[in-house]
Amino acid sequence: MEEHGGNIYDKDIRIDFSVNVNPFGMPAAVREAAARGVEESFRYPDPEQRKLRQAIASAFLIPAGQIVAGSGAAELIWGITAALQPKKALVCAPSFGEYERALAARGCQVQRFFLREEDDWLVSRELVRRVWEEPGLEMVFLCHPNNPTGRLVPADILKELARACHDRQITLVVDECFLDLTREGEAASALPLQRDCPELLVLRAFTKMYAMPGLRLGWLAAGSREKAETIRQMLPPWNVSWPAQMAGCAALKEEEFARKSGEYLLREREWLSCRLGELGLRVRPSDTTFLLFEGPEDLQEACLAEGIYIRDGASFPGLRAGTWRIGVRTRKENQVLLEVLGKTMKEKETDRWQK
Repeated sequence: MEEHGGNIYDKDIRIDFSVNVNPFGMPAAVREAAARGVEESFRYPDPEQRKLRQAIASAFLIPAGQIVAGSGAAELIWGITAALQPKKALVCAPSFGEYERALAARGCQVQRFFLREEDDWLVSRELVRRVWEEPGLEMVFLCHPNNPTGRLVPADILKELARACHDRQITLVVDECFLDLTREGEAASALPLQRDCPELLVLRAFTKMYAMPGLRLGWLAAGSREKAETIRQMLPPWNVSWPAQMAGCAALKEEEFARKSGEYLLREREWLSCRLGELGLRVRPSDTTFLLFEGPEDLQEACLAEGIYIRDGASFPGLRAGTWRIGVRTRKENQVLLEVLGKTMKEKETDRWQK
């Protein structure tokens, strides 16, 4: 079972719905910046990513010294666990599996907080209580909005969780890699909470909005320069390529592209959710541009036969077989998916009646 989406290299795929990446692709200015970076790659990249970190600092009003850049958010997750070496940590389930893998690689005891299906996978105050009561807890990972469920953490609960972690001196890592693909956007960010909760780390990536997963670029905001430097020291030298640094600087200027992409995909999410429901598939609420739904347990096999790749939700602890995640794509591509799913559901209904 695939641990991540996007592994199309051993499959014959015409449309990849297994990833949650902007289907409009990399903006032209970002591609051009990355190409210039390739031309200039005869020299080493800036090991301190000065221009990139300053561009992020200006865009998000964060001191540049508190920003750490990485070769994707995944590298930063591993850098955090390597730098802080927690002995006991808490992760939600279902959620992005890289948190648990990075923690386990450091010998950390990992506890799971299972989100409730009957609550449509929303984080509740039970998580805050768990943080207060769990003995020896040193780190908490929280995906906001969560992958694969697509749910944002309610603002009041996020604030209470940050305060609980601050009072108990627990490092809280909030992964906001999909936040710019929600209606709430920056208004829902945990970044302002760092003023009162310096133990808070906030993760971001350029991957999703700017469709550049192959370039590998992410960043984190630490609550202090000291914490940022501690994490930075655990990363390899020259860990962010020059094409990625230049692309990141260009991407931060693409405000209109980001706005229009987000608006389109969020509208399309609602349309696609309704159409999936009409096919008899149970679709879960989502706050971002991917959807979790329930269907036949062999649905991925049927889709692959048509060159369509969907993500098997059973690869996430806490989700059962027959749960599927799809990234929202363009109307034309979404219609192709619906045709394949409709054909499959009709065939299964025919088989059921024949039996």
